Amino acid sequence: MDLNHNSSFNNSNTVILLAGGFGTRLKGVINHLPKALADINGKPFLYYLLNNLINNGFNDIIFSLHYKSELILNYLNSNKNELLKNCRIRYLVEKFPLGTGGAISYINSTFNLGQYFYVVNADTYLDTGYCLLNSNNKNIMSVVEVNSTSRYGSVIFDQNFVITNFVEKGIDSKKGFINAGFYKFNKSVFSNWSGDNLSLENTIIPSLVQKGEIGVEILNSNFIDIGIPEDYHLFCKIMS
Repeated sequence: MDLNHNSSFNNSNTVILLAGGFGTRLKGVINHLPKALADINGKPFLYYLLNNLINNGFNDIIFSLHYKSELILNYLNSNKNELLKNCRIRYLVEKFPLGTGGAISYINSTFNLGQYFYVVNADTYLDTGYCLLNSNNKNIMSVVEVNSTSRYGSVIFDQNFVITNFVEKGIDSKKGFINAGFYKFNKSVFSNWSGDNLSLENTIIPSLVQKGEIGVEILNSNFIDIGIPEDYHLFCKIMS
């Protein structure tokens, strides 16, 4: 469960990378690879994501894996002396899909994490802004402003930057703020996990919103979610 054994890392900047999904919408494009390994001009998407995280100071990374986990582990092993040479890389493989909230809870219950940790989706990319969440010791969702929120849904927050509501995708096509797929959480959020499948987006975050316990950090960043072919091809073009 630990690819790079190095006791010198502290756990104040740990990021959990959610990479266990099936990538159903991209299967016809990436030949049934995990989304994290989608080919981007000869390199996997994971290379760009990891390189960006490392450049932003995140070098203690825990992978949550399930679908074709061996392919991702092979990639990590082949790069542990190059791209990942100054990183601590750990992982857990789910025996069955636990959902995004269950995956984080599984890691939280297995590893000795710090009071706060970060979470990032393995199919989203921000070109800047990751480190802005460092100064917030509370539950935070990163958001970016887009011209149309129709595909993603929008995040509603008050003058204190506390999330108050969400608008479901497909309802509004106007300019607004969307979830950018990068979070900071207090570990207590995941401390009462029952072991069952649990959704971060549909269960945990709405519960935090109801209690007024999650805010936003607005990032001035380009955002790409490669989960659909259109945006996958767009990311290939951007990185060419």
